[in-house]
Amino acid sequence: MNIQNIVALAAQLKAIGFDNMGYSLLKRICLASTSFSICEKLLKAAENVSFAFYFEKSENTETYKLLYYDAILQQESSYKDMNIEGVNVQELDENMGQVDWRKVFDFSEQKSFNPNEKASYDTELKIHQLISALNKLESSEEGRPVSISLKQKYWSDIPYVDLMGLMTNGKSRSDISQRFYFSEGQPVISADEAYRFLLNRWMEKQMQTRKKQQDNDNEAGVEDSGTSNGSGLLKKRRLSNSRNNKKDKAAIR
Repeated sequence: MNIQNIVALAAQLKAIGFDNMGYSLLKRICLASTSFSICEKLLKAAENVSFAFYFEKSENTETYKLLYYDAILQQESSYKDMNIEGVNVQELDENMGQVDWRKVFDFSEQKSFNPNEKASYDTELKIHQLISALNKLESSEEGRPVSISLKQKYWSDIPYVDLMGLMTNGKSRSDISQRFYFSEGQPVISADEAYRFLLNRWMEKQMQTRKKQQDNDNEAGVEDSGTSNGSGLLKKRRLSNSRNNKKDKAAIR
């Protein structure tokens, strides 16, 4: 195991804005996997920003490289009246919020298990139902970004949660995300810079949404006006066609 490589990676993360990450790197690198990811969450101006760092082992060496990280600005999602693949998303969100997920992913916990007493594994049954609902959502194009958004909301700051599958791929209706790559010799993009970039994109998205809504309202107003008084585009077209027909007849004579 290359300790200096871990020191160098920890320095990279510190430059981005995440200090004291050496031990988290050590615990993952000692498992000797070909790749791994680390998820962290920061609170910026009362907004949650999730970061998922992706590391990959170099061929025939004991060194790992930080290839990129995904930054996700998580906007509060409204799941009211949303039902996808038979899953009531609002209910799923509320039930996930009642779970101590750190305890769920703590596999060192020991307690008695009696298959004849449902109370001894009632919590695990509920967890299984929640995970099954997430998997159902993830099976469709419409539900996949919702499943990812819920995972990010409740799991992004839990160690080793990357074992649970898709966490950062996919586009949510409310979240703004961007991938930042690393090139040797190039300056890193800090967490603050990533946040400002995402915030700017979110503001741009809001402006585009408002402009689109305003354009739709204006179009609806023109159509309503044309319907109510018998004028508008339809009447103009009829008048124009009538004039053209008269011109054509005059030309034939």
